Amino acid sequence: MWGITRRGFNQILFNLPKTLLQSRPLMATSNLVRVSSPAYSTGSPNQATFKRVGTHNGSFHCDEALGCFMIRLTDKFSNSEIVRTRDPKVLEGLDAVLDVGGVYDPSHDRYDHHQKGFEEVFGHGFNTKLSSAGLVYKHFGKEIIAKDLQLGEDHPDVHRLFLAIYKSFMEAIDAIDNGINQFDTEKPPRYVNNTHLSSRVGRLNLDWTDPDQSPEKENEAFQKAMALAGSEFLDSVRFHAKSWLPARSIVMECIAERCNIDPSGEIMVLKRFCPWLLSFPEFEVDSNCTCDHVFCRMREANNGEFRQ
Repeated sequence: MWGITRRGFNQILFNLPKTLLQSRPLMATSNLVRVSSPAYSTGSPNQATFKRVGTHNGSFHCDEALGCFMIRLTDKFSNSEIVRTRDPKVLEGLDAVLDVGGVYDPSHDRYDHHQKGFEEVFGHGFNTKLSSAGLVYKHFGKEIIAKDLQLGEDHPDVHRLFLAIYKSFMEAIDAIDNGINQFDTEKPPRYVNNTHLSSRVGRLNLDWTDPDQSPEKENEAFQKAMALAGSEFLDSVRFHAKSWLPARSIVMECIAERCNIDPSGEIMVLKRFCPWLLSFPEFEVDSNCTCDHVFCRMREANNGEFRQ
C-alpha cells in the first residue's frame, strides 16, 4: 500500500499482494466494478467519506492504471475509491473520471484523451499528445513531487524534477498509449521490445484462457497493474530526487568552473563521480555552454582514479 505522510511517501511494496488477496469482496454488476479494499482506504465508511474516481472496465492499459495510482497520492483524492465502469450515468456522479467519458475538463476533474479534437500536450517544449496518465501528471505532478521532497510546489527543484520525470518516464507512456512512434521513420523496427512498462502492465490483463473471467477477477488484475505502474513511478521520483538532482548540482558547478581549467572551456573536471551524462543537454542550455566538444575528466567511483 502507499500512503502520504508529512515526511513523504510511505511505500510497503511487499505487503501489497497479500493485502489485495485479503481485500473485502468487490461490488460488481455487468458494467460496474468498484475497487474497495484496505489498500485503497484506511478508515471505516462511517468515519470518513472518500471520493470516488472512475475509469473504464474491461481491458486496461498502463495510462489509466498509473493515472488512478497517481491521483490517489494527492490531497484531494487521497484514499479514493476506484470505480470501473463505462456507464455514463455512473461516471457523471463521480468526483473524477480518467480515460473514459470523452471529456477533458480539469476544472471538473475529467481526464479523458480519446475524444475527437483532443490535442493536449505537456508543454515546456514537449509536443507528445497526452494520455490520461499524462493529464493527471500535468495537473498533479508538482504536488506529488513536492510531498516527496518536503518542499513547496513553487520550489525550483520541484519544477526541475517535474520536467525531468516527464521526459524520462511519463512521455513514453503517453506516446505508447497514443500510438506515436519513437522514431520519425516508416521502416519497421529491427527488433521487438515487449519489456517496457506499458507492455508489462498490458500482460496483467486476464488471459483469454483463464477460466474465471468475472469482473472481480478483472478488478484484481487492475489492482496489480496500478501497483506495478505506481511502484515504477515512485522509483523514478526517488531516483531523480536522490541521484539525478545532486548530480545536476555537481555538474553545473563544474561547468561554471570549466574556463578555469582551460581557457577554451572545452574541458570539464568532475570533483567526484556522478552520472553526469544523464542530463548534459539540459546543462548546455542552462549554462549557455556553446562549445562543439566538451571533454570530461572524472574520478572512478571504486578507486578514485581519474578517467576521461
